[in-house]
Formats: sequence, structure tokens, C-alpha cells
Amino acid sequence: MNKTIEDILNRRSIRAYQNKPVPEEDLKTIIKAGLYAPSAKNKQEWHFTVITNQDVINQLSDMALEGMKRLGLNKGDDDHIFYHAPVVIVLSSKIAGFSGVNVGCALENIALAAKALGYGSCIIGETRYMYHRNNKIDVDKLLKIPEGYEHDISICLGYPNEKEPEAKPRKENIVDYIL
Repeated sequence: MNKTIEDILNRRSIRAYQNKPVPEEDLKTIIKAGLYAPSAKNKQEWHFTVITNQDVINQLSDMALEGMKRLGLNKGDDDHIFYHAPVVIVLSSKIAGFSGVNVGCALENIALAAKALGYGSCIIGETRYMYHRNNKIDVDKLLKIPEGYEHDISICLGYPNEKEPEAKPRKENIVDYIL
């Protein structure tokens, strides 16, 4: 089977990581794959914030958990929304346009590039809760999100510390072909 297709079919969310940094060269390759994702009219109106500083990653996790708690979405005191991964990438996009689709394409490229290089990843939607906490830390400034852009989603990645889970069966009768 083609390696790309194999990676697509076998990629799973990883929620346990080794305490081991991702080499800079691999990280740059993963980011490059994200930057080469398709975008509406090739405008590439996205911004990636790559975080390897564990103190910042922990701070972001704490802020998201605080926001979730404030909204009544408690996950538990021991949770870390990034599963203690050594790398977090926050994706942001221009406020107007097809930002969700564009960022989704970039996000999937990042996840597949990580898989191709032997890393695990997990897409994290909970970072949106960072904006719902009591403290006044300016999240956009902390994440270097440019003016006119807004946070979309995040992904964490690193060396897996668990076996990839088996794929769940795909739903049936959800594809129609018109020939």
C-alpha cells in the first residue's frame, strides 16, 4: 500500500507522550507541511504559534481548564489538555473568509506529517476555553496571534508513550456515488 495512504488510514489521536523533545529539523518539516496545505484562493491566511516551552504549555493548559471550569465543563484537577506533549501548535486565521476550512487543511497536513515522521499527535479543540477564564492574561498577545486573526484550534505532538489505538469501524451507508 502507498505510504501516504497507509499513514492516513493508520493515524490515531495519541494522548500520552514521552518526555523527550522533538528535534528542530523534524518540527520545521512538520510546520512546512502545514504551510503547504491548500487554502482558498491560495491566500494562506493563517498563523501558526509553535510552543516547546513547557512552562507556557502548562500555563495554556491551566487557562483552558480554568475557562472550562468557569463554564461548568470540569474535566478533573489532574487533567492537562495537551497530555504533557513536548510540542503544541496553535493555529489562528484571518477573521473573515474560509478560515475554518483552510486551518483544517493545515491541521491535517501537520497531523499526517507528524505521523509520517514517527510522532503521535492529538487535535485539541479545548484551547478555545482559554478565553473564558477570570484572569486578564491577553491570550492573543501570549500566543503572538496577529491583529485581525483569531484562535482556531491546536494540535499537540511528540514521541508516543502508548500504542496507537485500533481504528474503530467506519460507519456504513454514508457514501453515495452518482455515476
